[in-house]
Amino acid sequence: MTRRLLISDGDHKNTLAILRTFRDKYEMDVTSPLPKFLTLTAYSRYTKNVFVVKDKNEDTYKKELFSILTKRKYDAFIPVGLKTYIFSSKYRDELLEEVNSLVPTWDSMKIAYNKDATMEFAEKIGVPVPRTIAIENEEDLESVDEFPVVLKSSDEAGKFIRYCNNADELQSGYRQLKSKSRTRIIAQEYIKGYGAGFYSVCRCGKMYAVFMHRRLKEFPITGGPSAVAESFYSKKLFDYGKKICKKLRWTGPIMAEFKYSPEKDEFYLIEINPKLWGSLDLTISAGVNIPEIILELSIGNDPKPVKTYKKVKFRWVFPDELKVLMSGGETIGEFLRKDRVTYTNISIEDPLPTLFQMAQGFVFGTLVLLNRKRKFPHGVVAT
Repeated sequence: MTRRLLISDGDHKNTLAILRTFRDKYEMDVTSPLPKFLTLTAYSRYTKNVFVVKDKNEDTYKKELFSILTKRKYDAFIPVGLKTYIFSSKYRDELLEEVNSLVPTWDSMKIAYNKDATMEFAEKIGVPVPRTIAIENEEDLESVDEFPVVLKSSDEAGKFIRYCNNADELQSGYRQLKSKSRTRIIAQEYIKGYGAGFYSVCRCGKMYAVFMHRRLKEFPITGGPSAVAESFYSKKLFDYGKKICKKLRWTGPIMAEFKYSPEKDEFYLIEINPKLWGSLDLTISAGVNIPEIILELSIGNDPKPVKTYKKVKFRWVFPDELKVLMSGGETIGEFLRKDRVTYTNISIEDPLPTLFQMAQGFVFGTLVLLNRKRKFPHGVVAT
């Protein structure tokens, strides 16, 4: 009998990566916080049903999600986005009564998703972190005496982050973030170098998959998710990542984001993303079938750990790399290049999501081209 899966966050590109990996092997439904016509995976040939489940109100989200799980009796539920993983961890016991799923404990999640708690945890276990100062009020801003710094909230750094080159920018950035953030704000030393990620899928701290990549291009071009990335390996980064997984006794997928400083020859932990990573396509292309490993662990199996992978590159041509082009982060020649060892998210077998992503790229790319704030949403580090 064909297994039936429910996968969350149908508007995410990594959800599309899961669907394209499993193809017709399983029967797959997705949930989405957006209307169906705005949901990327609604256009995939591998999606059977799309359920719109709003995630802004936790009680409503819980009621609607559990209703779907109860009525349709899935073999497994695969969370994808951060909100879904936080929710699934918080209600882990209730969730596992309804469906098989690979979800971290709440004690582990509380450390991993909170940037402030993450920095304290990393320092205790000997993983390097940028100099970090907790900002409780405006008086604490005086403790910041070296620039540039990165100002961010403890929980949603991707949305609330500012680069500050001096005390005036620090003060104005703090006031702006304070009006939006629900958690304590931190100021971090800015690490000059490239972004690198350690990735794993674990059960109770045991690693069943290991992968590492470094970013070649990202959007925003001053720092953000990968638009072009490549797999690589570093023993030092592996040791840091293994220590994080083991000490957290982590269950589920996890991504530890680092910045590598060539000057100090060191990796510094920036944050932990306790969820499926956005660059999942690259991991799969390198030969590590993360979706299958997650499914096997979810249903109680004990798959053989995957510790090796190929060296490959991946381009998220639409919409991500197009936005890099519109931001001036690469030339038209670079954008149009062809490379036999590079994979892309353009799919002939599953073409409609590709067309949807192309449309996204041109719409948002044009907005980036016309609006400096969209081009540099976090500000610019003075050089």
